[in-house]
Amino acid sequence: MHEAGLARAAVAALVDATAGEFVRTVVLAVGTGVDVDSAAAAWHGAAGGTCLEACVVEWRRVSDRLRCFACGREYDGERLDLCPACGGNGIVIRAADELAVVDWTT
Repeated sequence: MHEAGLARAAVAALVDATAGEFVRTVVLAVGTGVDVDSAAAAWHGAAGGTCLEACVVEWRRVSDRLRCFACGREYDGERLDLCPACGGNGIVIRAADELAVVDWTT
């Protein structure tokens, strides 16, 4: 379960960024290849005993950016999503981060 490693890294980065100050809320962006339920459980475990233990977490799903092979249109979606303009196949040109801290309040 790679979500555990992602959560540990995000918790460590946020503890460093806040210098251990109590965090009330945090907004996390999660990419298409990450299971939100698993990430939430991993976050809860990693945050235990830290300044993040009692924070309220908001999870936001983020998409990859793709470009259609057929018509060249760029669109947001998952790796196998077809082009909304022509139905063609696309390729990921910018992958979303698997787990990223977007914002927090102390």
